Amino acid sequence: MLCASYGPVAVGFDGERLYVNPRCTSWTTLERLVNAVPIEKADKRLLYLLSVPRGAVTTYSLYAEAVGVSPRQVGRLMASNPYPVLLPCHRVVYNNGGLGGYSGGGVEVKRALLEYEGALCGGKPCRIVKPHDVDDVVSAVMKSLGLSTTSPT
Repeated sequence: MLCASYGPVAVGFDGERLYVNPRCTSWTTLERLVNAVPIEKADKRLLYLLSVPRGAVTTYSLYAEAVGVSPRQVGRLMASNPYPVLLPCHRVVYNNGGLGGYSGGGVEVKRALLEYEGALCGGKPCRIVKPHDVDDVVSAVMKSLGLSTTSPT
């Protein structure tokens, strides 16, 4: 398993799925991990997560409206995300500001990720945005994680 750190968590890629806080033996940089994951193969509706910037969240209802499904279906879609953290499903919350669940490690991991990204003010989301489609998936992932989108020289 190839692993990297992102703020309060480790993410590990086994060639198919990403896992949050796995037991890791082989560490790499987050940039290399991103490049190893075939993100473009994910359900296209999950790629809308990349339009929700660090420091912001969206709601199940806004996400449902953007991708054309019900809020309940959004919950199932987020639970099926094969690439948690890289496709930031932790940025989807309830309309009332409640955090909801997180299959990537539970609500405390979700809270830690949102705090790390500066998305919570007094324990509640600070900024709510409506998601949209993205053009360049790899650049959007890098930006979402706060990584440079330019190659080192």
